[in-house]
Amino acid sequence: MRELVLSDITEMGPGFCVIGVERVGEDSFRSVRPVPPRENAWRNTFRYRRGSVVQFDPAPTSAARPHIEDQITRGLSSRGGCLTEVELVDFLRRAEISVGLDGLFECELHTDTSGGNAWVAPDSAARSICGCQYKNVRFRVFEDPGRVRLRAKLVLPSGETLNSLPVVDREWRNLLYAFMKEHSNPRVPSDFESFLNRSIRPQLMKAPHGFARIGLARAKPNEEKCWLMLDSLFPQPNVSWLSSP
Repeated sequence: MRELVLSDITEMGPGFCVIGVERVGEDSFRSVRPVPPRENAWRNTFRYRRGSVVQFDPAPTSAARPHIEDQITRGLSSRGGCLTEVELVDFLRRAEISVGLDGLFECELHTDTSGGNAWVAPDSAARSICGCQYKNVRFRVFEDPGRVRLRAKLVLPSGETLNSLPVVDREWRNLLYAFMKEHSNPRVPSDFESFLNRSIRPQLMKAPHGFARIGLARAKPNEEKCWLMLDSLFPQPNVSWLSSP
């Protein structure tokens, strides 16, 4: 049985994509993406959270680039225990990490002329998940037909910028859903954006364990592009923030 500390839980259609970190040395870790035995995503009843210590029995698999972290499992079981957020970030800082754009996936990043989100060619990327410190963060919230979308702009230690990362982090999405439930009016996108940037962003900038995990989405059929996503943003949010003065 292999042991993981769950580090990333992201929305993936009707379910969740999950990543954990596995110890590979006295002071080093690597990311592993446990995949359910019969589906691509874990059901929305997934009962674990970030920091949970789990174990799994791997099934034979051959992962394709850039998602080399994929590991088909026969399910997850609790190993007992759960790391604090600060402990988890300490582990993540000893896993895959970069200070600049090219080091995230060890390949060139591309953007369109509008300066929106970045993407990589699937065969060029050496991995599909990487951590980074952030020097600055700002949020954007906008509404597509039938859905409110949350994006983030990150400034990396190198001074380089990721302009429009879709936020797929389960806890940040849950904060959005809670805000929408409390504020059922047409101005939800602009109100939530203002709330995040005026009230929450200062807390993130002051936190000593501020950290982000950037992931690659799977390429769509007939499109050789893996788009970047914000898989995890620490500190993690708390719905109690909504009632803060």
